[in-house]
Amino acid sequence: MINGVPLGQSAPAAPPADAKAASCGPIELNLDIRHCDVLNAGNRNALDAVLQGGGELSSDCDEQLLITVAFTTAVKLHSIIVEGPESAPSELRLFVNQVSMSFDDAEQNEPMQTLALDQASVAGKPTLVKYVKFQNVSTLSIFVPENLAGSDVTVLHRLRFIGQPIDTTNMSDLKKMG
Repeated sequence: MINGVPLGQSAPAAPPADAKAASCGPIELNLDIRHCDVLNAGNRNALDAVLQGGGELSSDCDEQLLITVAFTTAVKLHSIIVEGPESAPSELRLFVNQVSMSFDDAEQNEPMQTLALDQASVAGKPTLVKYVKFQNVSTLSIFVPENLAGSDVTVLHRLRFIGQPIDTTNMSDLKKMG
């Protein structure tokens, strides 16, 4: 026997390298919907549908929206996928781990990154973030200052987040043995 393989038999083939890489690559991240919120929405409950597969979230008083997204665990954010009509956001200002933000905070504070969107970007194409700046994200606040159409109402149909969860151990889940 050589390396656990009987003489005269060949070792089992290793899985293809790209299969291994695919299992470790970015995935759609899980959200804690109970802790997600939106300010200046015509219908606050529409955010749940937009985050869970599709709906219509519209701004109320003007074109601005302030969305807070909570992940089920800390994540490394890779990209954001935005879907919407002609009045979809033209810009996303991203703030990491800000517990409660107001519109004043979003307008005055420096975002971690600003994403400029065009019609192709809001058709479901992933928009990359600066990965090194989004390595330990628990919540993401997204300020939408204006939309592509320049109209008074900003509309979102779907919002998805791609990345990798950070493996952590919840110490309260551990039980004493013995």
